[in-house]
Amino acid sequence: MKLKPFFLAAVSISALVLTACGTDSAPPQAPEPPPSLVPSSASPALAPPASEPVAVPAPPPVTFECGDLAIYQSGTALYSDGTVGYEAVCDTYVPPAEPVLQYCDYGGVAVYTDGSSSTTDPACAGTVDPGSGASGYPYDPAQDRNGDGVVNGYERCGLACGEDPTSGEIQLQYGCERGYITGPECN
Repeated sequence: MKLKPFFLAAVSISALVLTACGTDSAPPQAPEPPPSLVPSSASPALAPPASEPVAVPAPPPVTFECGDLAIYQSGTALYSDGTVGYEAVCDTYVPPAEPVLQYCDYGGVAVYTDGSSSTTDPACAGTVDPGSGASGYPYDPAQDRNGDGVVNGYERCGLACGEDPTSGEIQLQYGCERGYITGPECN
């Protein structure tokens, strides 16, 4: 247990020494390097070689490729640095052609040449008496399959009789052109 006074004495002496060193007004000196590392003008062999600037190669230019239209929106460019953006040369979108009215079916339904139809086309908006012939199809009792006095689009003979195509014939033609209907019907 006599170590405790000895330890306190050692700490006190260290504190006094450090305090005495800290009151010196001279700035602290850096330690001198060993004599083997001190450059001498008499021995040029020990001087460090002059360093030449190292040329940093320029980064490769950023290139791009157009994104696959099955995955990306038209105009999407995939850059070589991993980013994605827009490039006009990748914008290959062509809006579809406006549908052309083929005829007005009963009930004011507009049937277009691409097989689509609409109930809001102003060209077919007026309600017409089906028997008047003003609806685009004259009333033919031979085509009135259910005898209700109205020849609906599905009851008409269509192209086989030299008339305008029925909605079913237009849908068949559209399916054949798109490839989801195949077979002898498409020939």
